[in-house]
Amino acid sequence: MSLEFFVSAFVSLFVVVDPFGTAAVFAVLAQGMDRNRQRRVAVKAMLIALGILLTFSLTGRALLEYMHISLDAFRVAGGLLLFITAFRMIMGFHDPDQLNSEKTAYKDRSDIAVFPLAIPMLAGPGVMTAVIMFSTAAQDVASHVQVTVAIVLVQIVGLFSLLGAARLSRFFGTTGNSIIARIMGILLAAMAVQFMADGITELFRLRDFPSPVPDIMQG
Repeated sequence: MSLEFFVSAFVSLFVVVDPFGTAAVFAVLAQGMDRNRQRRVAVKAMLIALGILLTFSLTGRALLEYMHISLDAFRVAGGLLLFITAFRMIMGFHDPDQLNSEKTAYKDRSDIAVFPLAIPMLAGPGVMTAVIMFSTAAQDVASHVQVTVAIVLVQIVGLFSLLGAARLSRFFGTTGNSIIARIMGILLAAMAVQFMADGITELFRLRDFPSPVPDIMQG
């Protein structure tokens, strides 16, 4: 695998995780916390998310084989899930203002490191899907290492974003955070469509269908 594989994995995971959008949400949830507690919550959320994603990276291929699911079928399903995630990002699902709604599940702040920071923001269904897709696409040890490094780096970026959540939120402002979330959503949507297109192409390649011409008449 070339460096292109690592870059693709890193960019895809970075876009799905959306560290800056997560930091904006954390800035709202962490209001009233002292700096030390904010740091503990951020580190805990990152470690939980990292453990989940590394587990999916190691067991993804075995899981698909056990369930008799082909990688191409998973690409189509995963691409659809990523597209839904992208659509919600574009439509403002992660906007911090929505956290003020009395109906949102995020109002429960008993352990925000687990929910919503670790799950579903840093290691949500979309991220898990992307991790499994890249880990199953890895053909050798070097490419598996690339996927692991990409996972770790994205989570480190996420951690630093959480630690600097208040400063990032003030720097970008409400409008800036909204623009970033939507740009990343558009990029993720394009990646999701590409995933689905690749999967559908492989599933329905003409070479997979029997030839209508009898073998005796060929050649």
